[in-house]
Amino acid sequence: MHRYDASVRIQPDPNDNYDYTSNILAEVEEELRREHGWDDIIDVLSDHPEGGDAGLSSLVSGGPAHFVLDTIQLTHNWLANTEGDTFQQEINKIFDLHECQWRLFDGEFFKLDGDFIGARLAATAHEALARNHFAGAAEEYAKSQRQLCSGEVKDAILYAGKSFESVLKVITDLENANANNLIEEMLKRGFFDDLPSEVRSGFAQNVMKALPFLRNKLGGHGQGALVVEVPEIYGELAIQLAAALHNFLIAKHIDASTQTDLADTANVSSLDDAALF
Repeated sequence: MHRYDASVRIQPDPNDNYDYTSNILAEVEEELRREHGWDDIIDVLSDHPEGGDAGLSSLVSGGPAHFVLDTIQLTHNWLANTEGDTFQQEINKIFDLHECQWRLFDGEFFKLDGDFIGARLAATAHEALARNHFAGAAEEYAKSQRQLCSGEVKDAILYAGKSFESVLKVITDLENANANNLIEEMLKRGFFDDLPSEVRSGFAQNVMKALPFLRNKLGGHGQGALVVEVPEIYGELAIQLAAALHNFLIAKHIDASTQTDLADTANVSSLDDAALF
């Protein structure tokens, strides 16, 4: 956080031209005081009642966990988009290195479930979505994870399915189709043509439609009286399936885009060569 600290201009009253120069960490400390109350913060900062860098360092290195997470989150919120993304990646690398279950995404912390094997896969999938401009899908995917943490298993499955569908819509450029139709469209366009011809249809039906099946049968609250309560493990399964499918689709999307760029470059080169004669 010290490395990302920078000066900022503060205008306390938007209706008054008065402003002053501060720095990010000073403003973070002030926000912490407002959010938690002076009494809570002053107990932690008792060795550094004057505040400042020393006080904030003391809070992060020795304070309660929720103060640490709040301090990181507030620091991220003060950073510009590019800096914020880099800061977030570095924080998550540190947390991953030390096997901490919390991850920072889009300025919010959520807790990975360390008991299921797809925890790291879930984290990398969200990063892949965010890096490759699938903003809507990334937001729905993060919401799916938050819903599961809150015990809302059906909604977790619902938003995992929605995020998958959003990725398909971006790749196919079809806004008004459902997941089944989008997958069929990808099959028609040759998205799976790197598979043997006799396998492609089965792959689309049995692999790509697994998550839409979960969403239609278990997600949300409209599936009728047959399913009253969905066990949490099915929410975990939906999130892991979404993670695997997101990573697969984005890798394929990047590869297809790269091939298109290479073909365009080759065509331009051919035209340039032809112009010489």
